[in-house]
Parts: sequence; C-alpha cells; structure tokens
Amino acid sequence: MNSIEVSILVTEIEKELKNLERLGAEMDEVLQRPEPSSVEVRAAGSILHDFYCGVEKIFKRIASRLDRDIPSGDDWHLQLLERMTIALPGIRPAVVSEDLKGRLSEFLRFRHLFRNIYGHELRWSRISELGHGMQEVLVLFRGELERFIDFIRNVQENL
Repeated sequence: MNSIEVSILVTEIEKELKNLERLGAEMDEVLQRPEPSSVEVRAAGSILHDFYCGVEKIFKRIASRLDRDIPSGDDWHLQLLERMTIALPGIRPAVVSEDLKGRLSEFLRFRHLFRNIYGHELRWSRISELGHGMQEVLVLFRGELERFIDFIRNVQENL
C-alpha cells in the first residue's frame, strides 16, 4: 500500500465515523420521545440499520485495501466482523477487540432482522435497548479505530 492509498483509506474511515456520529445524534433525538409513534419506531430501526451498515463499510474498506480479500458466501457479514478481530501478521493488527465484536454483533443481528420483517413488527423495547447502547458502542468503536488509524499512519510514515 502506498502513501496515497493510506491517506485515502484514513480519509474514508474518518468520513464514515462522522456519519456514524450523526446517526448517534439522530438516535438520541428519537430516544428523547416519551411515547414514540410507529413512524418514529421505524425511523429508530432505520438508524440502527444504518449504524451497522456504516460500521460494515469501514470493515469492507479495510478488508479490501489491506487484507485484499472480502469474505463471500451467505455468512460473509459474520466472517467480516470476525476477521476484524484477528491480527494479520505483517499486514495489520486486529481492528476491533473481541468485546466490541460481541457488542457489534447485536447490531448485525438487528440489521438482518430489520431487512427481513415489516416495519410494523419492530419492537420498541429492543430498539430502545440497542439505541441506548449505541452511543457507548460508538465511543468504543471510535477509540479502537483511532488506534488502528494510528497504525496506518505509522505505516504511511515508513513508506
């Protein structure tokens, strides 16, 4: 990977992080509603869906650019999340910890559910639970990604 490719990857990761933070602000706004309407429940479900999709975009970029391989098959989403917890010697460290992987897997499961049911079947209790945990997961994700970005920048300096 050359210096320009590293800069592009870091810039793309940082852009996605800003998008995730915006989703966090949107979720906070929905969670402040005392009695969310069915439309607000659907909106919150969409925010959770988008949140994991944004996380996954970052993972796909890392897998594509650094690992030079994106998992395939029916369970590629799970494979990709799992791979991000694995250090690839001579290529990159683990992107996220096992603990964060466990927390992100809850959002992955919700994303799958969201895509496979009708919006009126969404349960506010589950959305609210994930929504309240989203900010904490986002803080952890940002922290772990910042360590990963430091690694990438260090590689760039040594090119």
